[in-house]
Amino acid sequence: QRPREALIEHMKQARTRNGGLKAALETVLPDYPEYHVLVERLALHRSLESEGEWHPIVVDRALRIDDDNPAVSRVGVRLAKLGDLEGHNGAGHPSVFDEELDRAVRNFQARHGLEVDGIAGPRTLAELNTTPTQRQRQLRANLERWRWLPRELGLEHIRVNIAGFEMQVFSDGRPVLTQRVIVGLPYRRTPVFTEQMTYLVLNPSWEVPARLAARDLLPQIQADREYLERMGFAVLQGWGAEERRIDPDQVDWDSLSQQHFPYRLRQAPGPENALGTVKFMFPNRHNVYLHDTPARGLFARQDRAFSSGCIRIEDPLELTDWLLHERPEARVMEPERIRSTLQSGRETTVRLGRAVPVHLLYWTAWVVDGQVQFRRDIYGRDAPLIEALDSPMDSQAQVNDAGGME
Repeated sequence: QRPREALIEHMKQARTRNGGLKAALETVLPDYPEYHVLVERLALHRSLESEGEWHPIVVDRALRIDDDNPAVSRVGVRLAKLGDLEGHNGAGHPSVFDEELDRAVRNFQARHGLEVDGIAGPRTLAELNTTPTQRQRQLRANLERWRWLPRELGLEHIRVNIAGFEMQVFSDGRPVLTQRVIVGLPYRRTPVFTEQMTYLVLNPSWEVPARLAARDLLPQIQADREYLERMGFAVLQGWGAEERRIDPDQVDWDSLSQQHFPYRLRQAPGPENALGTVKFMFPNRHNVYLHDTPARGLFARQDRAFSSGCIRIEDPLELTDWLLHERPEARVMEPERIRSTLQSGRETTVRLGRAVPVHLLYWTAWVVDGQVQFRRDIYGRDAPLIEALDSPMDSQAQVNDAGGME
């Protein structure tokens, strides 16, 4: 992203160049293929808006393969207009739910983060009924987010899309790993920023943030005096040379509260540890990182906003192997040693052979294999961003890199 002063000077000089302002503006657009696919999609939805009112498709029950229903025809027409039903111009479709329509519904569901079952139920119809005007607003918000990014993300980098619940690892500019992730709850949002991953920790202990200890763990300790021992927590006071281990049986837990909690809690490595077997560190002021989790069942959910702000990843060993062994000219540990270290249970810090940029992003519309994906705005960031874009220039400056007005 160009500093404002440099951009103004660039525009001034453009008046004396061939092509003028239009050509100059095109040179500062994000030079990413995905950006230009979103621009094309924006044009499509503007065209759909010009065709007239986007009437809701209403049915009295979910539609599925072999159903014969007049609403099936309306579903087919809409999918054709949106590009999911290939080979049709959107002028008409039979009333029978055939295999071709089943494939189109599944493609549409995959693009919108829905359960891919081929059934046009309430959530699928809600997405189909989203108007071209609403989609334009969503696309504009995400085009703006692209314009905030660095001119180069790095041939090698890690990209986490918070709203898409997904992590991608890029090598030589191409995705080599894709995993589902769990992100922060709406009231404990995962922030948006870029930092450098420099090390990881195998068999990490967990130093519980003071606010989480008082707000989340204290009620569990007060309800179950065996909780600390069962979950492997040590009770501490002080730091460094002044650190003291406190006997939990000597603490009057019922006298403590969120406002008065003078202890630290540290969870030892082990199967109950909230960070799982690996945490991946890119030091930042938010104290956010990637990590494993023992709560594996949550990855099966479609919406995965369950954490306290950090990002839980689906397959930490796959990412560990890539970081420590598979990267060209940056290998620091063989797979056999990685596994033996994990099996030892010892907390072990491993420096990376080369730092990796990590981009935590918030995209509710983005591109995968040429197809535009749409997702629910879990943190409610699109609306204030569009409001700022539609406001005078001095109001736009209030929008920060989190995509929200935070």
